[in-house]
Formats: sequence, structure tokens, C-alpha cells
Amino acid sequence: MKKSERLSLIRKLVLEREIATQHELLKLLELEGLRLTQATISRDMNEIGIVKVPSLSGKYVYGIKEEPKTVIRPQRPIRSTILAISDPVVGLENMIHLDVVPGNSRLIKKFILEDFKDDVFSVIADDDSILIVLKSAESAQAVREKVVQWMDAQF
Repeated sequence: MKKSERLSLIRKLVLEREIATQHELLKLLELEGLRLTQATISRDMNEIGIVKVPSLSGKYVYGIKEEPKTVIRPQRPIRSTILAISDPVVGLENMIHLDVVPGNSRLIKKFILEDFKDDVFSVIADDDSILIVLKSAESAQAVREKVVQWMDAQF
């Protein structure tokens, strides 16, 4: 099977089913006659733009960004993706720490870089957290207020 066909199959499975883990996806692909490694499926998921999103049942499952180069704001509230925001810390007033649903930090990082590009010095993201370093304490306060609005908004 060609890579493009494999990516198309993965996209189809993610759109048609509630898949919560890479292991579940690997099992479904095996049923389709594909045996892949976890590393391959991880690279494919990243290329497709697969992220974890809350399902209607309340658990987090894989979903797909609309276009790889364009981040579309999710229809669900961002508050379901950003779990917590740090309070200001003396001496670190220009930094903000976010806890996010695992697998969604890249998406939130893109929103931050798009919306606050002039104020951001750096954004460091791992699977389930983001550290935002801003150019000033004033910028940090403005970003903190906006992120809190995102968390409360109904998109």
C-alpha cells in the first residue's frame, strides 16, 4: 500500500470511529491488513494533523485538523483543551504555564503564536503543557486575560 493510501485510511478511520489510543488505531489498521510500528503511526498521525479532542461521550479521542497548514479553531470550547493556567509568580511575571489535554499542545501553541506574535519571546510545548515566555510582565498579563477568555468562550 502506498503511503498516500495509508494516510487516507488512517484519516478515514479517525473520522469514522472514536479512537482513544495509538494501540487502538494500530489494531484497526491490522484488521485492514496493515502492520505498522508505533513510530510509523505516530509520524503518520503528526503528518495528517491528528490531535486529541473531547468526544460527545466526554472521553478524549483522536480528531483531525481541517487543513495541515491552517489551524481551525475547534467547535468545542477551548476550555475543554486548556486544563489550567498558572497564577503570576513573583520574579517570573513574564511567564505563563498552561496544562493542556495530552496531544493538544501544538494546537494551542499555534493559537498563541498567531494571536500574540508581537508579545511572545518563546513558547515551549511538550505533550501536555506549554510554557509561554513573554517580552514583558504587561504582555503576560494581557495574554493571561485572553487565555482565560478562551477557556470561558463557547466557540
